[in-house]
Amino acid sequence: MNIYGEKAVVKTYNKLSKLPLGAVTARGWLREQLLRNKDGMGGHLDELEPDMIAGPFINYSHFKKHPLMGEVDETFAMGWSGEISGTYWTGLIQLAFTLNDEELIAKAARWIEGVLKHQEPDGYLGSYAADNDRSVDYNPWSATWCYRAMLSFYEATGRQDVLEAVHRALLWFCENWKDHKTDYAGSYIIEPMVVVYTYTGDERLIRFSEDWLDWLESNSKWPNKVSQYLSDKLPYVSMHAVAYGEETKNPALLYCATGEERMLKASANAIEKALCRIVQTTGGPSSSSEFLSPKGGANETEYCNFATYNNSYSWMALITGESRWGDEIERCLFNGAEGARKKDERAIAYFTSPNQLHANRESSLYGDWGEYGVYAPCFHVACCPTQSVRIIPEFIRGMGMVDENQDLYLLCYGPAEVKAPKLDFVMNTLYPFRDTITLHITRSEDAVLNLRIPTWCKAPEVAVNGRSVGLIHNEDGYARIDAVLAAGDVVVLHFPMEIKLVKVDDSDSASKFPISIERGPLVYALPVPEHWTEYPGNPITPLPEGWSWYEAVPKLDTSECDVFTANYNAPWFRAIDETLTPDKIQVIEHEPTGYVWENPSVTLEVPLYHAKYAYMFLSPRMNEPWEVPLEVEGEATMCTLVPHGCTNLRITYLPRAAR
Repeated sequence: MNIYGEKAVVKTYNKLSKLPLGAVTARGWLREQLLRNKDGMGGHLDELEPDMIAGPFINYSHFKKHPLMGEVDETFAMGWSGEISGTYWTGLIQLAFTLNDEELIAKAARWIEGVLKHQEPDGYLGSYAADNDRSVDYNPWSATWCYRAMLSFYEATGRQDVLEAVHRALLWFCENWKDHKTDYAGSYIIEPMVVVYTYTGDERLIRFSEDWLDWLESNSKWPNKVSQYLSDKLPYVSMHAVAYGEETKNPALLYCATGEERMLKASANAIEKALCRIVQTTGGPSSSSEFLSPKGGANETEYCNFATYNNSYSWMALITGESRWGDEIERCLFNGAEGARKKDERAIAYFTSPNQLHANRESSLYGDWGEYGVYAPCFHVACCPTQSVRIIPEFIRGMGMVDENQDLYLLCYGPAEVKAPKLDFVMNTLYPFRDTITLHITRSEDAVLNLRIPTWCKAPEVAVNGRSVGLIHNEDGYARIDAVLAAGDVVVLHFPMEIKLVKVDDSDSASKFPISIERGPLVYALPVPEHWTEYPGNPITPLPEGWSWYEAVPKLDTSECDVFTANYNAPWFRAIDETLTPDKIQVIEHEPTGYVWENPSVTLEVPLYHAKYAYMFLSPRMNEPWEVPLEVEGEATMCTLVPHGCTNLRITYLPRAAR
């Protein structure tokens, strides 16, 4: 969603606004990935789980029996189905308009028409039937997802009846929940409350949202209070990591309406604590057992977190005007999120970790079921697959933002076409695999172009029509191009990427202090070649022909030795000299061929030592090395590392060698 200043009827305090949905459309590798997603999960999840995904906001449908849990309480099932359905349609609508795909737009419109007919005379619009309990936490939680989808559709189409329907639905909660609140996820509804307030000026929405945050201070058992956000503590296991990521932005959203600085500080501090304590160098918030957990090579991220935290970073970029949030968005998407997707876009892993040698029915260390480590299109808990649909379209539609003067700010980079109020251009690039971005200006009306200068880039360069131009930096991390742009101009951005070796602070976990290697926005990994096996899995609805769950295990060469020798000699049993300097690492740029996440166009050659006792290869679960620094053999040899996002099995946190 968005707070778009051009449509606001009241004063708002956010510094920037996203361009409307559809103003940024995908090109290049981003378009190819979205087309794969259209043919995969993005275009078909509603068909794979019709009761859970297709119908809750149209006909109150929901799943009634779980393959592993048996009969499910109907009140719980209605909310769970609503959450997962709304999440899918939020992603599908953004997928449709960032692809500018007529077929998907028509599909989104059909769903919207069904939802509008579903609204009750008193305004209620949700997944709970009238004879069910509408006072439960999952009611506003699931409804929020429906409203997110509808507001995205309104933003892309301008359809006033859609906005009016969401407004009436929110007023139902203002009236029926005015003396009733819940302490877990119901407060997600503050997001659409604030957005619709900016479009309508209806103060009731803001009063209701303020009351909810006030109520949490005295009644919540979770660390989702403003006072706790402002504190310096974030206890592990204190909250579901996704819920924390969702709710941390609520005070900042209220700041947009009220200008109360304390609220903005609360959200900023809450997210900073997460970045410090739980976010891995791959950008994945550590959420072992789905709760807040420390960093570590074998510690897992629930896929929902990639989409949730990126959404919160995007909101913070919009509200604060600070470009640094773009660094977090790119780190999260290009590394952790891409590394948890099957490259044909027909399956994702519910749980993944920086170091992962197996993705099978027993490999998840911290899931309710070990099977959470496999790759699947629609798990018996379908939240993560539906979340995976929205993350890349949300990244694309949030690339460009504008200020109150309608001047453009480029927050993130990738191949796309951008249509802003004063400036249109085509962005051609192989970023993040290359450090050069070319903008072909097609329209300019006294346009000002502000660029996010990545925090990892020390010497940015910009040229217009082959002539070097200056940059005028501001305090928020953006730099304005010091040139008047005109149609036909070619702007070349060069963000030199340097190699960085990071000692990972896993002191609250395994205390192994492994090394991760970064270059620009990408983190690199030792790839583990996969052997894939299909199986039916345990979805709530049996999958149709052509769809499957997948296990992936290392592919070993046993042509000249037995399996034990092959394992001990595996090319991923490696350790790194912690005193290694970046100048000893070679960057190899390859001619682009095929799909970027299958065929890396950039790799690193890194000297590593053979450490044959690093991992317990007979176990289906990932282990931390026992003794670090590791005993190693011989001299270091050059090993090829690829972008983490190009892998499904890998070693990203390299253990330290005893040298």
